[in-house]
Amino acid sequence: MQRPEDVRLTIPVPHSTTATAGAASAFLLRRIAYRAGAYAPGIQEHLFFELQQQGIGGSIESVGEWFKRTVGSLQEIGYRFSGRRVAERTPGILAWVREGAGYRGAVLPASYKKLHGGNGEDVAPYAVGLGIDRIDGAAKDDLVLVDPWPGVGKPDRVTVPPALESAHREGNYHALIFYWAGWA
Repeated sequence: MQRPEDVRLTIPVPHSTTATAGAASAFLLRRIAYRAGAYAPGIQEHLFFELQQQGIGGSIESVGEWFKRTVGSLQEIGYRFSGRRVAERTPGILAWVREGAGYRGAVLPASYKKLHGGNGEDVAPYAVGLGIDRIDGAAKDDLVLVDPWPGVGKPDRVTVPPALESAHREGNYHALIFYWAGWA
C-alpha cells in the first residue's frame, strides 16, 4: 500500500538562455512550495511564468525586484515565501540550502563557460539554482544544481560540480535566496 510520502511530483525545470535566473527561481519556488505541502498548480503559475520572461528573469537583480512586488500576492494565496539578496561564498550557501531540507533554495549568478568547460556557446547573464530534489534514478532527495540551460542532451538537475565555486566567483559571490517562512 502506498503512503502519501511515496507519491512524488516531478517538477520540470524551465529551459531558457535569456532568463536563466528567472527559470531557476521559478523551479525553486515551485519545489519549495511542494515540499511545504502547499503547491497546487493554479493562478500562481501565471506569476511563476512571468519569471521565465527575459525582462523579469534575466538577472538576479530583476528577479529580486519581481519578488518584492509579488511576494504579497503569493502570501495571500498561502505561499509563505521569503527571500533576499546575499553576498556569501559558495560553501556557505551550499550548507545553508542543504540544512533547509527542501524548504530553502538559492539562485547564483555564474559563468556559463567556467561551469560547462569553456568551449562552445556562452550564455550571459547566466544563473543556476541550488535546491533539494531527486536526480533521475536516485533513491532519495539531495542537494542538486538546477541548470536552466545545461546544453543539448544534458540533464538539468545534477549533483553540485566542483567548478561551481569558480563559476560563482565570477558573479562576485552574490546570490538570491528563497525560503519557506510558515505553514501552508
